[in-house]
Amino acid sequence: MIYLLRGAIACKEIGTVVIDVNGVGYGVTVPLSTYYDLGAVGEEVELKIHTSQRENSIELFGFLTEAEKKLFEKLIGVSGIGPKAATNVLSNISTSELVRSIVSGDLAQKKIRGIGTKTATKIVNELKDKLDDLAADEESSISNTMLNDTISALLNLGYTRAEVKKKTPEIKKIIEVSGSIENVLRDSLKVIRN
Repeated sequence: MIYLLRGAIACKEIGTVVIDVNGVGYGVTVPLSTYYDLGAVGEEVELKIHTSQRENSIELFGFLTEAEKKLFEKLIGVSGIGPKAATNVLSNISTSELVRSIVSGDLAQKKIRGIGTKTATKIVNELKDKLDDLAADEESSISNTMLNDTISALLNLGYTRAEVKKKTPEIKKIIEVSGSIENVLRDSLKVIRN
């Protein structure tokens, strides 16, 4: 089994990439979310790999993040969803939006090409209770990104690192209750001025 590939991008086409690992080119199928985040040909990349083995073929599916790979593996665990269909789903919706849609039960309303209402309902029914770890990881990732963005913005506005660090616990509380970066930044400015 291949779990990880690290090497130079030898060539790339929509949905596939060839990774040169010490002179051996591995063809990897990737969702569009991964494809568009890859660098240019010749750049180094590390992909988390899911190996799909059939009677007469082995196919590699690659992802930039472990969360995306885990979600892919959960999707192919749903009856009737194969690796190609799971790749299609991840190509048409972000991992965070997919997790939210499954947990909230409104995946059928997302109109993912190739996934009808019946299949979307099946995905929700089979995965709704199995995504708690991914939902928590996604929320944590979003709040960490928002915290870093807020701290960066405050530093760019001229506040010192010491001033920002002193107010970080209050900023974290603001992030927990606020929905957007604009609201977080506005409320953080009020807090840091006091």
